[in-house]
Amino acid sequence: MPYFWCFQDFLEMKTELIAKLEELLTKDAGEVAADVRALQREYQKQWSAEFEKARQTFIDEGGKAKEFEYPKQAEDERFDRLMEQYAKQKKESDQKEAAEQAKNLIIREEIIAKIKDLSQLSENVGAAIKKLQELQTQWKETGSVSPHKYKDVQAEYSKAIESFFYNLNIYRELQEHDLKKNYELKKAMVEKFRSIQQVENIKEAERLVKVYRNDWEDIGPVPNDKWESLKAEYRSVMDETYAKIKGYYNAVEEERETNAKLKKEIIAKAQALLAFEKEATAAQWNDRTETILTLQTEWKSTGRVSEKDNEKLWSEFRAVCDEFFNNKKLFFEGLNEKFAANRKIKQNLIQKAEALQNSADWQKTGLTLIKLQEEWKKNPSGGDKEEPKLFQRFRKACNTFFDAKKAYYENLEVGYEGNLAAKEAVLERLNTFVPGEDMNSNRDTLKQLASEFSAAGMVPMKDKKRVNDAFYNKLDELYEQMNLNRSEKLMMQFKSKIERFVASDNAYDLLRKEAEFLKKQMDEINGRIRTYDNNLGFFKSAKGKNDFMKEIEEKIEAEKSKLKDFEAKRKLVIEEQTKLREANTVK
Repeated sequence: MPYFWCFQDFLEMKTELIAKLEELLTKDAGEVAADVRALQREYQKQWSAEFEKARQTFIDEGGKAKEFEYPKQAEDERFDRLMEQYAKQKKESDQKEAAEQAKNLIIREEIIAKIKDLSQLSENVGAAIKKLQELQTQWKETGSVSPHKYKDVQAEYSKAIESFFYNLNIYRELQEHDLKKNYELKKAMVEKFRSIQQVENIKEAERLVKVYRNDWEDIGPVPNDKWESLKAEYRSVMDETYAKIKGYYNAVEEERETNAKLKKEIIAKAQALLAFEKEATAAQWNDRTETILTLQTEWKSTGRVSEKDNEKLWSEFRAVCDEFFNNKKLFFEGLNEKFAANRKIKQNLIQKAEALQNSADWQKTGLTLIKLQEEWKKNPSGGDKEEPKLFQRFRKACNTFFDAKKAYYENLEVGYEGNLAAKEAVLERLNTFVPGEDMNSNRDTLKQLASEFSAAGMVPMKDKKRVNDAFYNKLDELYEQMNLNRSEKLMMQFKSKIERFVASDNAYDLLRKEAEFLKKQMDEINGRIRTYDNNLGFFKSAKGKNDFMKEIEEKIEAEKSKLKDFEAKRKLVIEEQTKLREANTVK
């Protein structure tokens, strides 16, 4: 579409914002909350500008505004995932902090109660002061409490401390210069409290309030004639500071309103999943189940909402989910008839396999059982819970035959000593071979030795791994020494690997797994090629080729080269599989 040029205009800024968000995610979620919100607003601002510019271009080029579509780009989806990750981290941080704060509140209330009891002591002032100092130290070492409880508990603590000093007539025991010094220190603390209002990080501001309040309480009494005015100044500054903190939490409330809108959107998406055709397949039901499970995860990761909205929204969402899963249950109950038909087919295959399990016609029966196994695979269970029991019977019958076949051929090993001697002779020739300057001659010699080694036939099982490993490891070593190009060397070593598979006890399984692995690699390469082609489609309307387009084209060519190598290897593996299947030498 012609308006995708906007992607280039705004990509750099959006990439920078994503990088900043990723950095913030490595820090404490609570400490970076303000930064994350600011970054989110900036990103939305960039996206809106990008959207409007693309929309205007679309209209300028003759498009109709109502027909304009502008899907999210890869970086937009990346930003959304990072925000979801932050919301989860923030929620976990808040829950952990709340639990710790509740425990700390209990400790602080116990300290206050002890100070109140202590203030009644009058016989030993020195001991009372010492005990108070211990309680003050314990108060400092106790962690934070909920912001909603902090002001009250701190005020109660302050009141208890003040009561203690007044009740025990501490002021009469302090010298005049100590009172003056305390006054100066508390005046300085008032200025420190005032400086908190310049701190941008609200968590840091709350932390400083707690630290400074503890310091304030530790300073001790001041002259009575100055206390009231000093206390009034202190309370004024504290009120201003708490007003700023309250403003922050008002912003949190606004955020909860935004979260409520997001949850309503999730409910709407879930409701849309209820409206689909009665002829939907099991796969479609499973796809929609994955979608609704994703919505449930998204619901959990969405931030908190207000108490008045929480129960109502959750009830709506839960009702939609319950209806969906009830409909799904009714659908799958109708699959019982299909399961019954499939069981009948598999019971027939089991009867055929059990009838052949004691056969000694190794070749013909082996082929027949392999065909029955293939027929079994053509009839998937579709989720039938009876499938494991049926498969156990079928596999037991097959294993009975193939185990007997294996035992039969193992008894033939007595005649394999001559083959062992032949293979060891070929191995001796391979060990003494020194590559010459003629690479073609070297290649032919190694191929001939490999052919002779394979043609020597089967050897006793106790010697099989030893002689095979010695031969093929030496063969790989010689390939490494030869001056071949990388592609040719890798292919020869791969052929050596396949020959080793063919000579093993479980050759067919090894070849099957190798073919599946190569197929998976080819699918991944094709997927990357499609992605690169789609990316190129975004720039088809651009004049000339920019560096980004050239880079993508180079990546496509590199992936196609890899795909060609994997296709050649898989073809070789399939050829060997076919040979083994036709000879029926494996199960």
